[in-house]
Amino acid sequence: MPSAVASGAVAGAGSVFLAPLALIQRDLQKELKRPTLIHAPIEEKELEDQYLAQEFRLLLREYWPHPLLEFNGYFSTFWSALWAVLPARCAPGEIEQLVLQDGGTISLHWGLPPTRGGRERVVLVLPGFNMDSCTSFVQETMRHLRQGGFQAVAMNYRATGGLPMTSPRLGGPDTWRDIPEVVDHICLTHPDCDLFGLGFSMGGGILLKHLGEEGHKTRMKAAVAIAAPVDLLQVGHCLESSKWELALNFAMVTGAKIFSAVTILRSRFLRKVDLRGFFGALTFRHLLSASICKLHGYTDYDDFCTRNNPRTTLSRIAVPTLMVNAEDDPVIALRS
Repeated sequence: MPSAVASGAVAGAGSVFLAPLALIQRDLQKELKRPTLIHAPIEEKELEDQYLAQEFRLLLREYWPHPLLEFNGYFSTFWSALWAVLPARCAPGEIEQLVLQDGGTISLHWGLPPTRGGRERVVLVLPGFNMDSCTSFVQETMRHLRQGGFQAVAMNYRATGGLPMTSPRLGGPDTWRDIPEVVDHICLTHPDCDLFGLGFSMGGGILLKHLGEEGHKTRMKAAVAIAAPVDLLQVGHCLESSKWELALNFAMVTGAKIFSAVTILRSRFLRKVDLRGFFGALTFRHLLSASICKLHGYTDYDDFCTRNNPRTTLSRIAVPTLMVNAEDDPVIALRS
């Protein structure tokens, strides 16, 4: 009898030890899986596009994520959010303010002092939600671009990056409407430049929507959208689909309120904002309904998403565009 009890105890202890290892093995297999490259059939493409499609295969090399910080999508998202608020060493270039036609103010943060004339490769970097040009990984990206021979310039949207709110509009997913004026300015001051676009998260969605709206008229040569929300309505549904997603939704919305509350409260457009709804918001749906929808004249949240959805114009993008998304991203889920 004692031996049977001892055997049962050993078996129980072994199962307790092996179960976590099995879970870790399952997650590692998912995390170490090679990326999937999706594109139109190569034989249907022009020679230049065929070459690009072959070059993209460099992205399919083995990737070894950090064993703790990138253990799964939630760990990686938490680490990215923490990294975003850490102090960053800003680029030595200058910050150039632009007043748009409707009186709104944005700024361009140049990685190096902007030059006049000469052929350059300029990359317009569009930050994500709750970010600006001084966010640590935006600055890190600008450094990588400079090392690669590009002139990087990050855009600070309306009422972000310390900018005052000088018009009844905030930076958000509908900022694609401001991009043509920004592109015009860059091309005016750098008439011989080759212009490219790079967007993170919300900035990636802004970039895709801009490219789709411009179609063949775009002045950009190529673009990269990282973790871009392609379907805004679906992103909203995904972020309300479970307790974990609602908790993540609440955390990002709280950050947004901290990020923008002072600017809104100091603006002369304060009366147009539903302050009770803004400060009481628990989800993106609540936050945007109380702020951007009121300020920008949208009927409701669904109207806002429908009119600014990158998915509706994705097929009209006319330049090589690389979209990079993680299958386990809890914010921009694969189905969105």
